[in-house]
Amino acid sequence: MSEGERTAPTHLARAVTRLFRWIRLVIVLAAAPIGATELVVVEQPVDVETLWALQGRCVSGSRLVRLGAEGAATVLTRGFDGACDPAVSFDGREILFSGRELATDRWQIWRMVLDTEQAVAITDYPGGAFSPLWVGSLFHLDDQAPTRRIAYLAGGSDGRPLSALHTANLDGSDELRISYAPGVDLAPDVLPNGRILYPSVALNNDPRITLMGLNIDGTDLAVFADPHDSPPFPHAVRVGPDGRVYFIESKVKIAGGGALSSVSLRRPLRSRTVLAAADDGLFLDPAPLSDGALLASFRARRSAGYELVWVDPETGHIIETVHRRDGMHVLDAHEIAPRPVVPGRSTVVDTSKTTGVFFCLSSHITDRPTLAHLREGGASRLRVIERHIGDDLSIRERLLGEAPIEADGSFHIEVPARTPVRFQLLDAEGATIAEQRSWTWVMPREWRGCIGCHENREMVAPNVLAEAVVKPAVRLVGPETRAGGGE
Repeated sequence: MSEGERTAPTHLARAVTRLFRWIRLVIVLAAAPIGATELVVVEQPVDVETLWALQGRCVSGSRLVRLGAEGAATVLTRGFDGACDPAVSFDGREILFSGRELATDRWQIWRMVLDTEQAVAITDYPGGAFSPLWVGSLFHLDDQAPTRRIAYLAGGSDGRPLSALHTANLDGSDELRISYAPGVDLAPDVLPNGRILYPSVALNNDPRITLMGLNIDGTDLAVFADPHDSPPFPHAVRVGPDGRVYFIESKVKIAGGGALSSVSLRRPLRSRTVLAAADDGLFLDPAPLSDGALLASFRARRSAGYELVWVDPETGHIIETVHRRDGMHVLDAHEIAPRPVVPGRSTVVDTSKTTGVFFCLSSHITDRPTLAHLREGGASRLRVIERHIGDDLSIRERLLGEAPIEADGSFHIEVPARTPVRFQLLDAEGATIAEQRSWTWVMPREWRGCIGCHENREMVAPNVLAEAVVKPAVRLVGPETRAGGGE
């Protein structure tokens, strides 16, 4: 059979699939026009160019606007110097947002009941708080009942220009920092399984953004999507009800406008699709709706500002403009409607503890051609490097310690919790044969394991008992007391 004969059925199947998707879209559009959907959007003055800012896009003069089903537009944040980052509750009755009062200089997280438009501040973070998110409930074994939680970005309280993920109760109490990478975290979203998805910026000689996932208690950090052949700055992530995660891919500005792309929830590491390239203009802030429609902010090449447009989720074509306002960018649209509550989580994190545990089944396992030499063994010891913040707030690396690697490639170590660390594999002479460039951490009392060194994340682990796991963890905590780790 010729190559053409083999591929013809595939092309036919794809054509049929596209036809059915188009028919479905036509039915959706006819049954539920965008005009019947209530939205909350951000309107931001176009003369303030901060769309690339790492800690949100909150500026003086920005405001939240409710777009009614009949086209009416109502400003929700009168009396604020600025407001941004709206997040609609699971029941569709409330919003969280980042706002700054006229008499203050800090952005905080506010909670508003939509029917009354009454807003209450729920954080008082010294460095400001941005990008709030409704997440699942958290449960400890000695709790009377699960506690509803929110997540948000906060940073800068100690003079560092960093932002990290935090969670808290609905009233802002019991705050917990859950991300500790030595970089900048960007606005998150919540996955259907309750995990938090967020872009993490590595601040090094070759800065990139990686889409990461972790639990709401900070445990089980893992890469969600990191397509190395794509533009380096994916951000503005939004989880759709259609099984896809939408985001923006920027080429030159961290967190700026760019192409509209997506990955599948089923195979996020292998399903990157560019829905609409940034040829005729820049996309920003995708907004998938419950009825299958897709909105996004779009700025034409010679246009002064972003407007809210309706996008075909299959072809990426712009269907029509939904909302625009002269002198304003229209950004960050969210549907005002009920949606399923994501699952909560029971947690083993104990903040009275100061350490956690890493274990690896075998450092011989890798899917990277550049690390093929690891498959034959050769790694004798594991060196652990931590990021250290000095009294002068300087950030530098220092050696935490070394541990043996067993003959099967496994290791088992105890390290300070909430402290960024990275690993180096050493041969018998002490030379580095492989090195981790990214940073990771454990929460207090967490046990975190990996299969290998850049193993295929879509494959299950080998059914073997690793030699290091049956031995006590090697303690690498240094001579001094490190309560709180990297705090």
